[in-house]
Amino acid sequence: MEPSFVASVAAGFIVSEQLRPRAHKTSLGPPVSSIPPTFDPNKKDSHAAILPKGPVLYAVITDRNSLIEPTTIQYGPPIVQNGMGAALDSNPSPAKPALVPLDMNSVSLNVECHISTAFATVQGVWTLNLLKKETACDCLLAVPMHRQGTVSGVEIDLGDGRLYATLVIPKEEAASYGAKGSTDTGAENPGTYNPELFRLFCPQVLAGSRLSIKITWFQTMEFMEGYYHVKIPFTFPDHVLPEGKTVVNVTKVLCTINTGTNLPVEIGGGLPESLKETSRTLGRVTLTADSSDSPDGWRNGDFNAAYKVWADGILPSLLVQDPNPGQLDPRGVFCLSVSPPDPKTVQGFQRAVIFLLDRSGSMSGKPMNDAKDALRFGLNHLQPVDLFNIIAFDHEQICFSPQLLSASQEVTKQAQEWIYSSVDARGGTDILTPLQQALQMLQNIQGYVPYIFLITDGAVSNERGICREIQSTIQLTGQAAPRLSTFGIGHYCNYYFLKMLALIGRGLSDVAFNSDKMRDQMERMLVAASTPLLTNIVLNIDVPGGCEIYPYPIPDLFCTSPLIVSGRFSGRFPDSIKIVGILPDRSQLELEVQKQKAEQIPLDKVFAKQQLDLITAQAWLTEDLRLQHQAVNLSVQTGIPCEYTRMVSFETTKQQHEQIKNDIKKGKKVDVRKYAGKAAKIAIVGGLIIGFGSIAATAANLAVADLAFGGDDFFGALGDVDAFLCCDCGDCDCGLCEACGDIDCGEVFDCLGDCLCSVAGAFLEYELVGGREEGKLAFSTLSDESETWQKRGSPLSQVIATIARSLNDPELGLDPVSLIDVLREKPHLYI
Repeated sequence: MEPSFVASVAAGFIVSEQLRPRAHKTSLGPPVSSIPPTFDPNKKDSHAAILPKGPVLYAVITDRNSLIEPTTIQYGPPIVQNGMGAALDSNPSPAKPALVPLDMNSVSLNVECHISTAFATVQGVWTLNLLKKETACDCLLAVPMHRQGTVSGVEIDLGDGRLYATLVIPKEEAASYGAKGSTDTGAENPGTYNPELFRLFCPQVLAGSRLSIKITWFQTMEFMEGYYHVKIPFTFPDHVLPEGKTVVNVTKVLCTINTGTNLPVEIGGGLPESLKETSRTLGRVTLTADSSDSPDGWRNGDFNAAYKVWADGILPSLLVQDPNPGQLDPRGVFCLSVSPPDPKTVQGFQRAVIFLLDRSGSMSGKPMNDAKDALRFGLNHLQPVDLFNIIAFDHEQICFSPQLLSASQEVTKQAQEWIYSSVDARGGTDILTPLQQALQMLQNIQGYVPYIFLITDGAVSNERGICREIQSTIQLTGQAAPRLSTFGIGHYCNYYFLKMLALIGRGLSDVAFNSDKMRDQMERMLVAASTPLLTNIVLNIDVPGGCEIYPYPIPDLFCTSPLIVSGRFSGRFPDSIKIVGILPDRSQLELEVQKQKAEQIPLDKVFAKQQLDLITAQAWLTEDLRLQHQAVNLSVQTGIPCEYTRMVSFETTKQQHEQIKNDIKKGKKVDVRKYAGKAAKIAIVGGLIIGFGSIAATAANLAVADLAFGGDDFFGALGDVDAFLCCDCGDCDCGLCEACGDIDCGEVFDCLGDCLCSVAGAFLEYELVGGREEGKLAFSTLSDESETWQKRGSPLSQVIATIARSLNDPELGLDPVSLIDVLREKPHLYI
């Protein structure tokens, strides 16, 4: 967790409590007039006490004298002293802001669950009551969400005729507008990418303003124990509520579940008691929690809902949405969902499984420990009739056994012991060789379905070549080809490379950016692929105008993972289609599925993210401009950012915003500059793009970092939202910088960002513990290895070497904090 954001939220919490004392319900303790409460950013329970657990609108306070009662404020928890100032009479403009929550007057949550996707809309009103009259401050909207959540639109009505809104536009167009922010920051930059916390700045909001906010997003529902589940953070602390109000008074919740079948909906456990069923038909249920209908209303807590998917047998359902000539993509949309039975009621295939575990140096520490634990979990889920092996790889490979072994209890126990005793993080990253070794080992396996599970945290230079070689091998092997599932760890792996490998191999794919959830996600994927029930699936669809199918090739059906296939078609869709596949007894199954009209289910939106990810992966592999253009059109039409588009925020009016939405529906090109206010800036909304990985970080064995909630650069963007675009050396125009020689400033910052990631622990040690000696100790390994870094010939090598020298040479007169400030402002002086 990034300490600057946490410290600013903690400072804002304290300010809020001292402006308006009330009973505490967090672990920070009540405010004390003489000694402010303390906060330890190294303790995760301290983070949990103050980080947002529901939508929050913060005032970004950088001048304490702008507050309504400035004389009562003591910015004081020791951990934020440096950021908020040590005393009231010191500099009134602290280096880091306090994030003080606005009063939440009302908020509603509308959740629509369609098949396997949940759409969420939050609407609310917040009031800026903590500033003096005629003053203004920036505001920050923060919305925590599930890791698979994707924001598709935000509207902030300031109540004075101004409206801040978001729009997805092509990446090159965003750059041509001169939009503030970086068009290139992705998951490989841990300081900006965070799928679990959406953030949007709204500059210069006047005191007393009532802000009406609408934010929409969607997320893939998780499948667990036969149920589709959705969870949305929707818990609010007392200090965001106006005086005399409770959560029951200000919240309203509506939930609709559409299963896409003609069967009764069976709702799972864990549903909040305050949600009451208001209507029910076949395949559809509506629930509400509203204080106007019931005195109980919504009881403060996260939103949870689930419905049962497991059936008595293999149960397919086919929904069709007819073509719409008025859309940018006028083709029709179909969705085939196939529900599996409970695995306890069926016999699955025998499997031959090879686990490929990345043991490169960057996996050291918690990632490696979690990977080992997840692998042990996977071994325990093998059946005695299965075969297995393990290959651990860096730039070399080691195998548990020279051949496949029976997954008996005794042998799997030996394998677990081998993992913990013989597999350590070291070396570089070579993915192709272990894949070839696994394919060779699985050749000519009779009576088993072959599987490969690849676990890695790296990106490599020959990724497209790997995909093509695996694709060629699988095509030659035919139906007996291994299934290939991939799991990426951290910010530096290429998500789309791993997605493409899994698509080619008819497998599953996932990626974990948060170390706290890494093991759980890996275990979920291993369970999902544990019981194959129908393999080599083919769809017989007779559409005269042709159709596209996502994903293709079609993955297997597992008891622990329902199969969802969507697509687009031209012309008339047939009344029925056929599903053909192979059962565990080697017999062929044919199922005819009748189509149903997709009433009240927006299929074009439900599976847009799935289609967009697959098109982007194919565009990355083929470098096909036509596919890139297709991805851009789908991204713009649906409001979902992708690698070739960016979400931007801008100021406009209600009328102009309605015109923009109408133009997009008609497929018209929208020029944001036409609708943005004259004085307003167009800014790129950061933290939404995964990126194509970082080969340089992988080669340097940079350790896997956690998700960040912004960094110092994040807070540097406050006010004019002027982050990352230029090095501010004064001699460049966002291109090649004369002062930097011929170095692209964006690349310099990428290098510098990688460097700072690698030494973040040392800086935290210095800044948070507060001692030069502690900083020296934390940097000792950097000093020892400075020659190694310099041999790598990278610009960041010199940065690390300079940092190490500054701590060991007092004559340089630079402490780590001063040095990092210099490096940010004038990187070319050191690079």
